[in-house]
Amino acid sequence: MLNFWPSNRPLLPDLTPVKDALRTALGEADEAERPGLRRALAIVEEFASADQAATQDWARKTLAVAGVDPVTHEVKAVRALRQARSGLGLKEAVDLVKSLTPGDS
Repeated sequence: MLNFWPSNRPLLPDLTPVKDALRTALGEADEAERPGLRRALAIVEEFASADQAATQDWARKTLAVAGVDPVTHEVKAVRALRQARSGLGLKEAVDLVKSLTPGDS
């Protein structure tokens, strides 16, 4: 797994619609299709989870280098992440900072 988020790495889109579509298909599938759909859903969930972990690791390291505590200085943390990663949207940065705070992950 990557332990940083390179600036040239594309932003991963939200995979929730893909997971929802696979769950719907699974609910409507016959017995022959279900194993493949279950496997596809597991792959998407695993990929999304690994990407989230790598992204959080990058954010923690970036904020540590910037000397910003995301718990006590949320706005500064959002700003620092957006400065470090061109193309990171405001909502994405806010959600990422919130995911780093205890109890919000």
